[in-house]
Amino acid sequence: MQEIFDSATSLYVLVDPMQGEPIPVSMDASADRAALQVAREKAWGRQVTAVSLDPRVPLAKSQHPYLVTLHGASDEWLSDTFDMALAEREASQADGLASDGTGIHRISWLQTSLFGDDLAEVLAPMLRVNTSAWTDARYMRLADRRVFDWLRHVVGDARVAAQFGRLRRWVYLDARGRIEQLTHAQDEIEPLRLTAEEWALFMQGERMHVTTARWLGELARSGDRALCEGVWQDDDIYTRVVASLDRAELAAQRWPSRFVHPRDRSAWAALDLLHPGLERDVRVRTFLQAPPEEESGLAENMHTLSDTLRALMLKGISS
Repeated sequence: MQEIFDSATSLYVLVDPMQGEPIPVSMDASADRAALQVAREKAWGRQVTAVSLDPRVPLAKSQHPYLVTLHGASDEWLSDTFDMALAEREASQADGLASDGTGIHRISWLQTSLFGDDLAEVLAPMLRVNTSAWTDARYMRLADRRVFDWLRHVVGDARVAAQFGRLRRWVYLDARGRIEQLTHAQDEIEPLRLTAEEWALFMQGERMHVTTARWLGELARSGDRALCEGVWQDDDIYTRVVASLDRAELAAQRWPSRFVHPRDRSAWAALDLLHPGLERDVRVRTFLQAPPEEESGLAENMHTLSDTLRALMLKGISS
């Protein structure tokens, strides 16, 4: 991590506290913004700068993202926050298929010549929804590193980075555990406006993240180093996940009683990524078409059946 950053440029941790603080912060639930600032600076031992969201965003001030100013790349908080990001990723994937694929992903790192207050001013418009589509959404939650990674896929790096201005580097840990970064060399700022089509795709992010976490978590649990290495080197896993979710929609049409919740689709998609051609396996088709009483009372939905189907497929693909 230290080798990534320019030693002559300021370094910040970007924190998304929507689901809680990454370190213990002692404060009263009714604390105002000033008290919150004091409490965070005491906990981190560093300068903290809040990033303002659109006033219409229905979140408490304590849930708005904020910046922690580090003392360069040698600051102990760099390694500590990296460990936090690793732990968050591992927790979100730990149970593989059995999990719901959600989790907390609240740590990223930014580098710029700007002071904290000025950087917050650059970030604020980036976190406001700007699209030609009709929506009542107001918050682009880019402080969640999964969302930032997905936006890069949806609109491309050039348009994402064009918003940076003097923000030179955005670094984060992706779903595979790889350190990813997006850099920018120009001072000008070009706001990002999503088309209606891009917004529709962007809004598919949640199911993408859930499916990816369940797939990668189960892959890690398998201990198959060759498969894990292949995914690690694949620079376009989202394309694979999109295709698997499309196939999940077809499976839902074929076995509607098995797909009663969005997580059922992500379960099928994760299985499909683990076992290409899943829908063609005779045993899988027979199993899903069987009435409940022939399954010894097992729950019918794909989420609860995913471990059983995984075990079935690990016995080998039938001809």
